[in-house]
Amino acid sequence: MSRTTPHAPPTVWSVTRWTAIGFTVLVLAYLVIPTVVIIPLSFSSESFLSFPPKGFSWRWYETFFSTIDYHYAIGNSLKIGIPSAALASLCGTLAALAMARANLPWPKVLAMMMIAPIILPQIVLALGLYPLMVKVGLQGTLLGIVLAHAVVAMPLVFISVSASLRGCPEQLEQAAATLGANGWNTFWHVTFPLIHPGILVGFIFAFTFSFDELILSMFLTSSTTRTMPRLLWEQLNFQMTPVITAASVTLLVCTVVLIGIAGWINQRNARLVGERKHV
Repeated sequence: MSRTTPHAPPTVWSVTRWTAIGFTVLVLAYLVIPTVVIIPLSFSSESFLSFPPKGFSWRWYETFFSTIDYHYAIGNSLKIGIPSAALASLCGTLAALAMARANLPWPKVLAMMMIAPIILPQIVLALGLYPLMVKVGLQGTLLGIVLAHAVVAMPLVFISVSASLRGCPEQLEQAAATLGANGWNTFWHVTFPLIHPGILVGFIFAFTFSFDELILSMFLTSSTTRTMPRLLWEQLNFQMTPVITAASVTLLVCTVVLIGIAGWINQRNARLVGERKHV
């Protein structure tokens, strides 16, 4: 007769592991399902929002891509997003370099102040920035919202570049200095090639934030400079049609693609850093 081996009782570690996996799956489902629901709604053939949709149609995407208001809103979002991401990348990179290389006093306090704009509620920042922009005459202008978005997006670049600098050996910069390179040449030929993936990832995150941001745009833009999120908010308040879901899905796809590119750059950079350490 064959003897069967009894199954070992589950260990505390295995129970904890499967519990953590199950909890993670539930959290992801809670976060993703409300977003995924808008995808079938955007293909609905009905003239109002209802789930599940009773028919399939491309009409709402055709309406979205042919509406002048959406064209202007997307154009404004690009005009604001690209300059604000560039400004945030410049200032965030300089701040990260100063924190990592300048031996500033109270570095932890300064780092907390740098990331404060992304931690504070945006409504607080909007209430503070609105009277300031009115006073200097920038409320409702593209420049005003570019500066506001750059302030809030700067911590994203700061965090990304700071992480890259931790993987950049300071000895390489010191070696370049001993060979006669000045500060700019050391940065451009040694530091920048090592940290540029972090700068690029920070730029993508800053642009994505600006492209999707609503609260600051509601306070600081006007009818001629309104962004895509603000236009969607206005459409939700006045006419609830499935064209809003088509616009939302388009924004969602763009955001997912940009985050995917940033993730790929991060993964590639981590692999290169690992290879560099083993050389």
